Amino acid sequence: MEVDGTRQSASGLEWKLHPLVLINMSDHHTRTRANTPGAMAPGATPPAVMGCLLGSQSGRSVDIRNSFEIRYTPGPDGTVDVDITFLLKKQEQYKQVFKNLDVVGWYATGAAITDGHRLAHRKISEVVESPVFLLLDAAVDHTRKDLPVGLYETELHLSPETGAPGMVFVKAPYSIETSDAERIGVDQVARILASGKASGSEQLSAQLVSLHSAAKMLLERLRLIHGALGKVAAANGSGGAYPHSLLRQVSSLVHSLPACNTDAFNREYLTEYNDTLLTLYLASMTRGTHAANEVVDKFCLAYDKAGRRRGL
Repeated sequence: MEVDGTRQSASGLEWKLHPLVLINMSDHHTRTRANTPGAMAPGATPPAVMGCLLGSQSGRSVDIRNSFEIRYTPGPDGTVDVDITFLLKKQEQYKQVFKNLDVVGWYATGAAITDGHRLAHRKISEVVESPVFLLLDAAVDHTRKDLPVGLYETELHLSPETGAPGMVFVKAPYSIETSDAERIGVDQVARILASGKASGSEQLSAQLVSLHSAAKMLLERLRLIHGALGKVAAANGSGGAYPHSLLRQVSSLVHSLPACNTDAFNREYLTEYNDTLLTLYLASMTRGTHAANEVVDKFCLAYDKAGRRRGL
């Protein structure tokens, strides 16, 4: 079973991937890596994980909504022995709770499809009809802008070398589908810091640090543009020609930045500043009133007890 990265799936199915699946895959990989001795060392190869995808099909649209982990045993020669008995048991348990969800495929981690993935796909195809394969690249790449996941279907194609028919992996287009509950969950996961805490003060500190980094980067870029314009002005004074295309780009960029010395900005800034001061003032008054109320309650309680003793 080969991989054809130049072709798109011709099945016509519309795949919708829910964020819960990506969170489950990431959590599975993180737990396995943390519990494997030596996997957290720099340069160590992280252990691979596998699981099944749960979804439902309506016409030509397939929603991948959930997932569960499966057991497998890696062999010394790259083979993978999937525990089919465990897979069928988990499938039956999930079917009792989620009656509308069926196993539509499986997932694994890795940078690319390997022979182990092909063997596992053949094994899972024995119990799941036409499974889809979701591959998660767990390597951290800060320059990457798209999701590190790829969705693959299997199709029958003729081999260009031998002409024999065979199953190949082809990429399937997908879209991210979210519900209201998933949006809340994803937002909460995004708020959790690297330390594992999600308190209000630490979230505010992290936000302020990110804002400071963004403002610092903007200042560095503006200094770079200012230096380039200084060199252009110096070159023009010595008889050089103006790079009009570059100057138009700089002018467009500068005009896109919001001006901070306008009356509208000053009014908005003063309004927010006064609202913040008013909030702090009301909070101080509330704390003072609460403290005074506690003192009055204690005084009334003590005076009432003293009066009762004198009456006796």
